[in-house]
Amino acid sequence: MHKDAASRALWWACLVAAPVVLIAIELFHPAGFTEHPGMYEYLSKPEPYNPAHYALAYFGPPWWFLLHMLQTPLVGLVAVGLTLLVRDVGPGSGALANASAWLARASAFVFLIYYTALDSIGGAGLGKTIELTEQMAAHGQLTPDQVQGIAAVLNATWVDPWVGGVGSFISQTGSWAVFAASLFAALALLLAGPAPRWPLLLLVAFGWELQVSHTMPHGPIAFGLLLAFALLLAWRARAAGPAAA
Repeated sequence: MHKDAASRALWWACLVAAPVVLIAIELFHPAGFTEHPGMYEYLSKPEPYNPAHYALAYFGPPWWFLLHMLQTPLVGLVAVGLTLLVRDVGPGSGALANASAWLARASAFVFLIYYTALDSIGGAGLGKTIELTEQMAAHGQLTPDQVQGIAAVLNATWVDPWVGGVGSFISQTGSWAVFAASLFAALALLLAGPAPRWPLLLLVAFGWELQVSHTMPHGPIAFGLLLAFALLLAWRARAAGPAAA
């Protein structure tokens, strides 16, 4: 495969395929359950659609584990995609454009690191721990009091200001980093020119929406905005002909 073809394939994987899958899985990522009924109480069993928690459905602890195992590499691809957007912006594009491009790359790196940490602690690790707890309780290996103790520890971890769920240091760092990456990437493309101006608003809106939350409904909206931006760029490049591809 030629380098250009490989680059295009990576671009489509990061900015089209990954957002499509993320839209699909985030539709089933609940939110708003920390206070009522409580993290463990909600995540420890399947739940039907409830408008208070937004997700179309929740399939239980195995789904929470699988959701975040899928989300981790897909978010990584999105981070790579954000750097691909500014791959042609360099010193020849002007000092401000080049500086913005490097800030976008650095922010995308922070986004990748901290969202991976968030998924590992609050997603995959938490989901598997709840799943094992429920299995051991069902087989009589844990008493109800022991289950309550585990639930208390996990609930405390979930709201820990450093390693908890949405709102923790890890979550907020990754969230603001993706907004910064989107904003600086849009600024770099704008300054480097010529670039489609109003579509860049979609890129910035993606970063802002994902900064709010990656859960339902913000996650699907955010990745939908990124998908729309990418498809619009591809359409404009095709309309401009091979020279712009």
